[in-house]
Amino acid sequence: MILTSKFIDREPELEFLRERYHSGRPELIILYGRRRIGKTYLLQKFLSEVGGVYLLAEESETILEDFSERLAEYFNDPFLRENPLQNWRAFFTYLAGKSSERLVVVIDEVQYIAKAHKDFLSVFQKYWDMHLSKTKIMLILCGSLVSFMEGILSAKSPIYGRRTGAWKVDEMDFFSVRKFHPLSTEEAIHVYSVFGGVPQYWADYDPEIDFWDNLRNLLLSKGAKYYDEPKYLLKQELRDVSRYFSILRAIALGYNRFGQIADKARVDVNSLGKYLNVLEEMGYIGEEKPIVGRRRSIYKINDKLFNFWFRFIYPRKSEIEMGFDVVGDIKPKFNEYVGFVFEEIARQFLVELNRAGKLPFRFTKIGRWWHKGEEIDIVALNERERKALFVEVKWKEPNKIEAREILGDLKGKSELVGLDGWEHYCGLVVKKVEGKEGLREEGFLVWDLEDFRRLTSY
Repeated sequence: MILTSKFIDREPELEFLRERYHSGRPELIILYGRRRIGKTYLLQKFLSEVGGVYLLAEESETILEDFSERLAEYFNDPFLRENPLQNWRAFFTYLAGKSSERLVVVIDEVQYIAKAHKDFLSVFQKYWDMHLSKTKIMLILCGSLVSFMEGILSAKSPIYGRRTGAWKVDEMDFFSVRKFHPLSTEEAIHVYSVFGGVPQYWADYDPEIDFWDNLRNLLLSKGAKYYDEPKYLLKQELRDVSRYFSILRAIALGYNRFGQIADKARVDVNSLGKYLNVLEEMGYIGEEKPIVGRRRSIYKINDKLFNFWFRFIYPRKSEIEMGFDVVGDIKPKFNEYVGFVFEEIARQFLVELNRAGKLPFRFTKIGRWWHKGEEIDIVALNERERKALFVEVKWKEPNKIEAREILGDLKGKSELVGLDGWEHYCGLVVKKVEGKEGLREEGFLVWDLEDFRRLTSY
């Protein structure tokens, strides 16, 4: 199998699959994640190492015929080519007969099979118990409808208890996904702010042209590849997306508390929880609580493209439909938007430093803190050692005096968190800071984009 594009990281996922391949036991692996996250390419990479057959289910009535043709090609079986498998019992029996030695079979987009053939999972359960579990098969069921795949993992699923491993393929972090292109750190942060850690979006980004031209080509024009991406993704999993649109729009505009969302989205408070739970299960939003104290939670959009789309594209769709260039409207507000994403990137940066042992202590917990109008962007704790790191994040370029003032304010706010008797450290992450070394000599932890650049080399 020839891989035609760049393969970035995914080493933990690959190592998981390699270990299961070498287990010597029959393996039933569930692998899933949202569309464009890189599942198929990961599986192709794995198959290029160990060999095996890849079966892609299409939304059609000829899935079994298509699979028969692919199996006939893989096993060089002219009889199967002339006599396609007629049902799923025959399909699983055929696989069992070919699995006296290690055989890797990947069934991708398995949700389409379950949709077209209601008996697929129950037949699979029966034939796994009777035949496949006694062979050397490694069967990987892969899907992109997160709600369906998590249903497969639930206790109500016919194959509950049969799986030998499961892995949800998540987005890459900033420091991994930026390896797609040799961009400046600032441009990479801009790209991440819009496209997050979804590999396919980064693969489609053209580093030879301007950032805003990329957005015009990919997002900000009618007919662009990702112009209606959130609508497309939501419609894959939901029947009626209108309420979800209203909720996501409210959160994108900063209405992040339960009551605020209900009011802005005009959704009854008694039913809002159900909608929020669905969006959270699909990974598009997340609920966040202060790392210390018992405060009401807030909701945020985890998916960067969703966040950007609902904040900047959705309210301007009529202008885009008429062919207007909306970049001029977005640019003045974009820096503020990037500032919020920069907080998340700074958190990822600290996680990398923590993993490398380059902080004053090893933290075991990281998050945000807020109370009565005061907030701290990042709080990292080691509760056993009673040590705390407080970090302010600014998408700005403060001079030394301004940086010292920010750190002074942070030190004051840290006293409000309620960690009396703990060892405190204060830090600052900014775009660029004047006098960084001098501030460090004063005992502060200070980082800017130059430190981000040094973390990885390209």
